[in-house]
Amino acid sequence: MDAISVLAWLRVSVLVCCLGIAARSDYDSLAVRDRHWMTWSVPIAILLVCEMVILEAGAANFYMAAALLSLSSLAMFDAPDPREIPRWDQSQIALAGLYLIGIVGLFGGAVQHASPDFILLVLGEESPETMLWWTMLGGLLTVLVYLSAWRLGLIQGGADAKALILLTVLMPSWAFLPDPILAPEDTLFKLPPSMVMFLWASAVFLLAPPILIFQNAMRGNIESRSDLKMAWHAIKRPVEEIGERPVWLLTEITPSDDEAGLHIVNRFLPASTTPTVEELAQRLEELRSHGVESAWIATKHPFIVYLFFAIAPLLLFGDPMGIVAAMA
Repeated sequence: MDAISVLAWLRVSVLVCCLGIAARSDYDSLAVRDRHWMTWSVPIAILLVCEMVILEAGAANFYMAAALLSLSSLAMFDAPDPREIPRWDQSQIALAGLYLIGIVGLFGGAVQHASPDFILLVLGEESPETMLWWTMLGGLLTVLVYLSAWRLGLIQGGADAKALILLTVLMPSWAFLPDPILAPEDTLFKLPPSMVMFLWASAVFLLAPPILIFQNAMRGNIESRSDLKMAWHAIKRPVEEIGERPVWLLTEITPSDDEAGLHIVNRFLPASTTPTVEELAQRLEELRSHGVESAWIATKHPFIVYLFFAIAPLLLFGDPMGIVAAMA
């Protein structure tokens, strides 16, 4: 096994560990601290630099790696304000230097590699330097897509966006990963690996509703049409068993116009914010005081968990869009 192959499998190890820890944190506490992404960015950056050294990349590609790192840093840090130069601290000075190096790599590399033979580029037969520069450019554009989607609210979770951005730095293209085991050999077009993970994670996410319906049916929770309306995205549990971890409580007591003055309703959509432990305990006590024995709850399904599960199809099958295109 050559050095490039070793680096590729090291990336897989980092991918599994980084996403595994993040998924566990997001599932247990509904949050992933920024420290996690900052910690894992160190080995990811080291792997990227090692790849450049082994490939004997030119200065322009090293600078492009700096551009990729500097753009990715916007997920964690604000860009240094040129108007505040006298008050910059060491981290802002370092970031500014990284931006300048990246700009040199972008424009300097464009002079050398902006006019390749695109057929050879797609076939992977262009010069190694040109292939690498365009790989870094593709990584830059992918990170820019994630940052824009996050700022526009298309990606809701900050942790989800940071995960996808860091994954792009880890594996800017398929050349940085082992070949998928079961992918067809004649696949020419492939989406970036991080986007492919997003697709596989979305596919796994679509399996959640039928699984929830099956669980509710097996537990006898579906007794009416209104129960079926809840069963595909929530689960019914005894009130006494709720409260071990943060959940959205969908069953609640609301005022009504009848003689009783109160009415038990099941919200179809949860609140926009996750209730605190104290708020959840207060609402559960209110349900108990009105004789409610079981309630519908919705648990958060962190997308990072689905990204973690997407590692397996990524390594086995590669890009599903490329497979479909190859079969057409």
